[in-house]
Amino acid sequence: MGGGRRGQVVTPRALLAADCGRGVGLGHLERMLALADALEPDVEVSMLIPQGDVVIRQRVADRGHAPLEAAGDTPARVAAVAGASVPFDVVVLDGYVFDVALQRRLRDRAPLSVVDDLCLPAACDLAVNPAPGGGALRPEGAGAFLGGAAYALIRESVVEARELALRHGREPRTVLVSTGATDPTDLGRSVSHTLLERDPVVQVTRVVGPDSLDMDERALLRERLLEAPPDLADGLATATVYVGAAGTTAVQAACVGCPAVITAAVSNQAAQAAALEAAGCAVVVDAANLADACLALLDDLPRRMEMAARGRALVDGCGAARVADAIRHLVAARAGS
Repeated sequence: MGGGRRGQVVTPRALLAADCGRGVGLGHLERMLALADALEPDVEVSMLIPQGDVVIRQRVADRGHAPLEAAGDTPARVAAVAGASVPFDVVVLDGYVFDVALQRRLRDRAPLSVVDDLCLPAACDLAVNPAPGGGALRPEGAGAFLGGAAYALIRESVVEARELALRHGREPRTVLVSTGATDPTDLGRSVSHTLLERDPVVQVTRVVGPDSLDMDERALLRERLLEAPPDLADGLATATVYVGAAGTTAVQAACVGCPAVITAAVSNQAAQAAALEAAGCAVVVDAANLADACLALLDDLPRRMEMAARGRALVDGCGAARVADAIRHLVAARAGS
């Protein structure tokens, strides 16, 4: 029998590119890693990362995905790799740095999906806004659109943590503090130390990101430091309250049913913070009031129980699978055209 490829099953190849690197934070990368988990094994995934970034390379490799390194800023990396001789069957971008001109060039070569919670102009086959409240924010120039908490890109370990919390309950007066991978104002340390000073029994787990890690820092009594953990699933499963930024971790907290006290650590988190508060699973305050609001919530069990139920109802943890299915359909449609 001739024909070479006839009868063979050819695995589609996907390039996933998140805006990431020193000073950017890990939210975009974490969303792409969750999507990569959902795409494999029937899609071969390459995760585009900054050349020489050991921390991100290890983070991707530890999740079982293939890192693909390239030089330059994020748009330059995408343009160089996507324009190489070896083609991809689909490209997925996550971030705010991919302009319409670049998207058009990429879309000429392969189906293109863009994950963006700011409703920026697009030129893609599929736009995804995975933020709570994102369902009404279809960007101009998107061929198709998925939006809202049903498409939140949540990794499987977080979904498992959701079930663990339901079975075993939460530790009393334990707070998980995470204010982002960069935390330029040292907000996490300030909140943690205030809680410990004002409550004689509270236990605090404070996340220290790769860009904010002080190698000489030592934890206080009743404080545990988590240095750039691979994920926060275990902490979200056991903490009484999550306190911190209104980014990716706040959405994960909703999924796990961990009541949250959050602030928009950067301006692009404001809409998501408002949506989480409107859904009843988070309290939104200014950064200076995080500790006060957390202490009040620790003393209000009925409110915490209601917030936990509302969070689980809002974010069911199946968003990555839904987006992965939509991307598979993009690949199949282009292959059949």
